[in-house]
Amino acid sequence: MAKMVKGAKRYLLLRGRDENGDDIVIDIFSKKELDVALKEGRVKEEDDVVKVELMGKVDLKTPGKSKKRRKSISRSN
Repeated sequence: MAKMVKGAKRYLLLRGRDENGDDIVIDIFSKKELDVALKEGRVKEEDDVVKVELMGKVDLKTPGKSKKRRKSISRSN
């Protein structure tokens, strides 16, 4: 897996559909790789290409803590 740093930009090529009719991602490019693919004809003008920029990191190993506090219900007899 390539190392990504904050601010890194990648281009997702979307082509085709899955069994639900949704688009699927079939390739990821850097800007230079995308330019080469366009010149070689591997990516066409009518293909959907999405630009993605990394905004920061999220620690997926530790679950986030809820900021809501539960109120204890006191029962009176």
